[in-house]
Amino acid sequence: MFGITFCTLLMLFLVSIYEGVSDGSVRYVRESEADLWVLQGHASNILRNTSILSRRVGYDLKRMEGIRAISPITFLLASVDLPKGPTSIYLTGYDDKTGMGGPPTIVEGDMISGNYQIILDVAFAAKHDIAVGDRIAFQGDSLDVVGISDGTNMFVIQYAFINIITAYKIYGTTEFVSCYLVNIDEGYDIDQVANNIRSEMKDVSVYDKETFVENNVREMESGILNLLLSIAIIGGIVLAVILSLILTVSVLEHRKEYAIMKAIGSPRFYITGLIIIQAVILAVFGILLAIALFLPLLSLLEIISPEITGKATIMQVCLISICVIGISLISSFIPIQKIRNIYPLEVFS
Repeated sequence: MFGITFCTLLMLFLVSIYEGVSDGSVRYVRESEADLWVLQGHASNILRNTSILSRRVGYDLKRMEGIRAISPITFLLASVDLPKGPTSIYLTGYDDKTGMGGPPTIVEGDMISGNYQIILDVAFAAKHDIAVGDRIAFQGDSLDVVGISDGTNMFVIQYAFINIITAYKIYGTTEFVSCYLVNIDEGYDIDQVANNIRSEMKDVSVYDKETFVENNVREMESGILNLLLSIAIIGGIVLAVILSLILTVSVLEHRKEYAIMKAIGSPRFYITGLIIIQAVILAVFGILLAIALFLPLLSLLEIISPEITGKATIMQVCLISICVIGISLISSFIPIQKIRNIYPLEVFS
């Protein structure tokens, strides 16, 4: 039964980690206040695409009809100098005056209010034992940690936020940004304004918020979903093998009892039903034990590795439970075939 429990735990962990990564990777985009995202022509997302736009694009956007406000954003894969060595972050520069493009949720501290301040992801801060009020070294200078954010963990790397002025100083130029967030005036159609931008500007991509979220979700899933799905399938196969072996051994140990049942005329569906019931009982007890262990072990895992953030829901637990019971039914096929090869005359041997 413990093998069933561990396989069920594995699947629960994979699903919860996937949900945690999915939320952390796209929550920044999902909770942004932008109506439109404007990027370089070849770019469709901010997770795995590089976008560089001239500030001239911003000037042109401001003059267009129907646009109420724009906000520049810069994205930079950078390293900060920590006591244990350089560590990578996804440095995000935004306009701290408007707040557009900033962290979706602050769980500790405050928003940025000046230059050379930084907001770190809660997982990053926990992993490296950084608190609000600390300073971290960066490019021969230092950044003051003023806040801790949530929903900004991309599993392999985390968002960190600075204001756009500090970002320009890091870039060494004020001429380029990564993208623009655009808000539309009331009464104007978002799609029409997007089409106007595309027609008047060359080499830019324009996405409404819903489409841009879908682009980033698709990119996230293509990067990690296949890996987690493969591991989950392997876990399901191992679970099926374990159950088949347990049930087959049980049949062999009680071979004479099954022969007696056949000799006294027990219906075939009754005997095969016993195997199926055994499989389901083993699966149910394994599921219950896995559920009891899941949350404590997930909390322990997040303490040991804060960047591994899980997100557990009742729907996930129900889905995994149904899958495990389904696998248990499939696993009963081989033991049932073994029973069919048992003959009533074996009672007299």
